[in-house]
Amino acid sequence: MRPSSKRRCRAGILTVAAVMAACTASPSAASPQAAVRLACTTLTVASTPGAGPSGPRSPLDMPSVPGGLFDIAARSASNAWAVGAALPTPARSRALAAHWNGKVWRTVNSRALPPESALNAVALFPGGEWAVGEAGMAQHGRVSRELIVRLTGTAVRQVQVRGSAESGLADVVATSAANAWAVGSTGITPLILHWNGTAWKRAPLPAAVGSGFVTGVAATSATNAWAVMTPSARGTPRIVHWNGRRWGDVVRPAIGMSYDLRGVAATSAKNAWAVGTTGSRAVILHWNGRRWTCALSPKINDFPHLNAVSASSADNAWAVGGYDTATLALHWNGHKWKQVMPPQPGQVNLLEGVGVIPQSGHAWAVGSTDHATLMLHWNGTAWH
Repeated sequence: MRPSSKRRCRAGILTVAAVMAACTASPSAASPQAAVRLACTTLTVASTPGAGPSGPRSPLDMPSVPGGLFDIAARSASNAWAVGAALPTPARSRALAAHWNGKVWRTVNSRALPPESALNAVALFPGGEWAVGEAGMAQHGRVSRELIVRLTGTAVRQVQVRGSAESGLADVVATSAANAWAVGSTGITPLILHWNGTAWKRAPLPAAVGSGFVTGVAATSATNAWAVMTPSARGTPRIVHWNGRRWGDVVRPAIGMSYDLRGVAATSAKNAWAVGTTGSRAVILHWNGRRWTCALSPKINDFPHLNAVSASSADNAWAVGGYDTATLALHWNGHKWKQVMPPQPGQVNLLEGVGVIPQSGHAWAVGSTDHATLMLHWNGTAWH
């Protein structure tokens, strides 16, 4: 299971308001010890999500296999990677990676993908790809450890981290062959690793972040990155910024209720999104270069949540997740968020990851349905 999400959701059709209320301080002005209070707006959402049709199957879909897909990233219309875990036997899982070449999806079989493992996230950069997760899978009676693999074409190579300990990685991002970040936790200790072109090394975090789990990371350059963290005990999530020299500017956005953050995306130093859930409301936070703002879905009993967000520009982003049993996909057009009904091919449909295809208006979304992988494609008009 991906550390950053809970696989429960239900979808409907809605249009959400784009106006976000301003918060009271920016990261540079906020005290690391004090929460920054956000006055959240409420998204215009139907009180009960509607049931959606299954829709036609797209020839671009990856054939379903037992298991789930947790993340996807695309470099172009003819180059994308999806990762997750297959279930070759009921009691065990194995990391799964699949490549899109513009015509078909092909799964990659490699000894670098060990048994009792999962890949939770994938990131692309010029010249290659990184995928991260965990191996050893503690739920099978073993000590889990971080799993990092380098994907190049159809080749898969596992990369070791010096001083590896019981831990798991939830997300990864790369801006070049010499700059990548992977995040997760070691027990309840936040974990951030940095790739400098030669080796993965642990990056120190401010003491103000406390204990917890880093669930998402985003970066636009070597001097601009964001990480989101949910504390191990009941409390306010943290957002931490990398300025090229250190992780700092710890912000604790308080929205008047407990919540967690599960994903983050950024397109520039002036545009970033973070998404999550309160348990009864989906949460969207936005950074505009000066301050964080907040919007919530109405309070309903169907566990609305957002697991992932991906953006290609200030006026194009997708956030995905779901309700109790159905998928949820929201599109940002630069002015407002609008929900677009995805296909509902099974009784349980869950979206875990989303990837915008650069310069195309298209996107991929992945998850699971009734214990099988789920792959959806946005063709600019509809999900298939």
